[in-house]
Amino acid sequence: MIGIGLLAPSEPRLTEPTEHEIKALATRASRHDGEAFSLLYRMYSAQVFTFISFRVSNREDAEDLAHTVFEKALAAIGRYQPKPAQFSTWLYTIAKNCIIDHYRKRRLPVDNDVEPETAAGEDPYGDPERRILMEERKRTLREALSDLTPDQREVVECRFFFELSIQETAEAMNRTEGAVKALQFRALENLHRLLTEDTLF
Repeated sequence: MIGIGLLAPSEPRLTEPTEHEIKALATRASRHDGEAFSLLYRMYSAQVFTFISFRVSNREDAEDLAHTVFEKALAAIGRYQPKPAQFSTWLYTIAKNCIIDHYRKRRLPVDNDVEPETAAGEDPYGDPERRILMEERKRTLREALSDLTPDQREVVECRFFFELSIQETAEAMNRTEGAVKALQFRALENLHRLLTEDTLF
């Protein structure tokens, strides 16, 4: 049985790997190579947690879901095929489905805008003033994202939270690369307008 060996969500990502290296690791992991899966975990754990924590307001829930994503990935890695889906796209799909399941179990809308909260007595940012500032920024960005179309919002999540490439985002959304570029342009344009308007009041 391969062990995940979970690291803290803040674990820094390793040096940016090449696409060839990721495919090689994913292929090894699909053959139940524990070391290869652990390396993939270290490469992607931070961005998975960042993506989930923006969609799930409670930090403890976000940590549990990030753990669940890699548990599901570990359980399914033997069926993973490097083609057509790239590993990051495959992992994004698992993370997205985990978030949807999380809200369905609680009978809440997926685009829940509950204010960020932390477990009792926990201060994830260390400095209370920094925590307040970061939560306010997250709230402002969450509100702006909620005003985008679903496709525009997903492009932003794929590109900037999950750090997928244009090609990977196109695969995840079942769109052409040209369509993704157009959606990203409109999304960033709208976000800039919405965030600028927010600073005026």
